[in-house]
Amino acid sequence: MSWIDPSSRFAVKLRRLRSRYGITAPQLAIRPHLPWYVKALTLTVLAGLIVVAVVSIYDAGRRVVGYDGGELDKVVELLRTTNAELEEEVARMRSLLSGSESTLQIERSAQKLLSEQNGLLVAENARLKEDLAVFERLAKVEPASHSSGAPGGVSLDRISVRPLAPKTYQFSFLIALQGDRRGKESTFDLQLVISPRSVTGAKITLPASRADPDISQYQIALRNFRRIEGKFKVPEDFVPGKVEFVISEGGKLLASQSVSL
Repeated sequence: MSWIDPSSRFAVKLRRLRSRYGITAPQLAIRPHLPWYVKALTLTVLAGLIVVAVVSIYDAGRRVVGYDGGELDKVVELLRTTNAELEEEVARMRSLLSGSESTLQIERSAQKLLSEQNGLLVAENARLKEDLAVFERLAKVEPASHSSGAPGGVSLDRISVRPLAPKTYQFSFLIALQGDRRGKESTFDLQLVISPRSVTGAKITLPASRADPDISQYQIALRNFRRIEGKFKVPEDFVPGKVEFVISEGGKLLASQSVSL
């Protein structure tokens, strides 16, 4: 082959053919042609299989170490149910306790009220017994002095005056008819003459006029005997030392009696 001119056109073509089809030619790889969606489906299936395998391995590992998700869910559900039942029971017990406390409180209040009313009734009963004894004594004994009401057939007894509030006093006394007046409806006027503790002070007469807002307590109506109660006020700078109770009828003095404070 030395007779061929290396620079000739024929020699050049020959070298090209050798380089393409000879030993020095590049290697050729033959691959089957697959569409892209087939490849994507294949990858998806493989990924799914891998995930299933991983999950299976994970569950198997949990069962091996004693951790079962299903059993745990059952335990949690049981605990929730038990907790709900306990909450209902606690609510029911609280309701019963509240009702019991309310009933007990009502019973205690009722017992206290009954005790107070019983005390008031006992005190009232004792006072009525004392009043009755006084009335019986007054009914049997004719008054012997003007201060007890002999001329007018009216007698006063058990007169008391006590402080009720600052500058406010409460008074009470028993009045009974004597002689021919007994059993007859009678109406009298009450007048309070309040003397100051100081000698130089002026006296206060109540009621001051017929327009007094407490005029009703100074008008007495009775048939045999009666307990009279009322209250009066004095000015801020006035200190009472004695209170005189005057009973009159149509402007005529029937009885008078005084008490010192």
